[in-house]
Amino acid sequence: MAAYLGRSRSNQGWQALLARAALGEPRAGDRFLAASYLSGFDHFTGARKKALLTTLFAVCGVLPYDRRLAGLELPDAGGSAAWTRLVLLAVRVLHGRGTGLPPSTAAGNAEELLRLLQRGSAREVWEGNLLAHLLALHAVHSIDPGAPAVSSGLGVLAARQNPDGGIPFVESHNLFLTAKAGLALVRAGARHHMMLRIGDYVASGQNPVGGWAYASRVRQIDVDSTAVCVQFLRALDHVRYRGAIGRAERLLRSLADPGGGLPTYRKGEPPEAEMTAAGLLALAPGSRQPDPVLHNAVVFLLDQQSDDGTWPRSWTMSESSVMGRAVHALSCLPSVLSQSLAKRIARSLERAATRLRETQNEDGGWAQRPGGASDPTSTAHAVAALHRMEHRDLAHTGTRWLVAAQRPGGGFHGPADQVGPRPIPYDFPSLPSIHALTALTARSRPRGRAPSAPAALGATTTAPSRRREAG
Repeated sequence: MAAYLGRSRSNQGWQALLARAALGEPRAGDRFLAASYLSGFDHFTGARKKALLTTLFAVCGVLPYDRRLAGLELPDAGGSAAWTRLVLLAVRVLHGRGTGLPPSTAAGNAEELLRLLQRGSAREVWEGNLLAHLLALHAVHSIDPGAPAVSSGLGVLAARQNPDGGIPFVESHNLFLTAKAGLALVRAGARHHMMLRIGDYVASGQNPVGGWAYASRVRQIDVDSTAVCVQFLRALDHVRYRGAIGRAERLLRSLADPGGGLPTYRKGEPPEAEMTAAGLLALAPGSRQPDPVLHNAVVFLLDQQSDDGTWPRSWTMSESSVMGRAVHALSCLPSVLSQSLAKRIARSLERAATRLRETQNEDGGWAQRPGGASDPTSTAHAVAALHRMEHRDLAHTGTRWLVAAQRPGGGFHGPADQVGPRPIPYDFPSLPSIHALTALTARSRPRGRAPSAPAALGATTTAPSRRREAG
């Protein structure tokens, strides 16, 4: 682990400050740089995320603890993502103890924290979230270093160390990634019998309330994972999986904001463009009559587009990532949803196409941000969006770049595109290949339609995961 941090300490950015501090090698200006970063921190997830980052700096010794955060307001139980309350309880305890408040002041927080650690998760790693689990252990340790939860928790975390020496943010995305890859494979015509095994695996991970989490045995469902699983199961065999699809559709509808749009986790949270586009992709194909919920979602998505053609990024680094999903949702709407908004949708798609045309690099690819180096994930999202809008010339030049970027083994490699906790980037190496396959199959498919029946391909082999999970 020290070797991993040693390789990271010379990098640019605030995470290098943490690496240097953890190794006991802070630089003279690190405290100023950390304080400056926090003073300029602006993200729609707000004060809670700033409190988390402040706590990370304090735990590593970059900044002092802040007594004000010992009284940070907690969300109602069940009113936010499961790990949000666990993290905020840890934040309160750590800043209380770090500023000299007596143990009795943090007793209630610590009691609930221990209760959640012991009974709040079906996985060894708390809801699969190593960062939340680790912060909770730091908080318990600050009050009782010899607590059984600390020693057992350290063993759990150490067992998740990667070969490079580092600890990941989450231990698995097996449901989300399997569904995402499955959808790309269906569109590529992968063998049907193999795909049904994947479909049955994904369906078995459905939560009793009707949704899916990002990983198996995680209780906190999310709109993104649920929408991707619905898309995959419908594309694979809508009859075989009609029960699972129906339950998920009812759940997604129940989460919709009355004014339009869907949140990431729970009803009542602010709706987001990326989640709304995902919800439309899951719900719209089954729409046969006017539907106020979906109509409001389309209006929300249109309203969220900026004048430059982009949509707000939330869970991704790449500008074209949200654009690709929004374009997909708007270009594949059934006529019952699109007719009354046809002019707005057409203008929206044209703005998106203009943005992609203006931001394409000279080499034919796209970057996470305009002016950066082309990467497979950003290029794949842009190519898929352009094919759906029937801008074939731009899509073809992007496809040529994508094909040239393929590695000898068949896969693709690119920079981290996912973020979590937002806005911290993290990487799952399979995602660039999944997105690339999605883009390469989009060029041969009529807009908005998947193949009616999968065609046989050559034999496909899958390497066993080094995690103890299938998928």
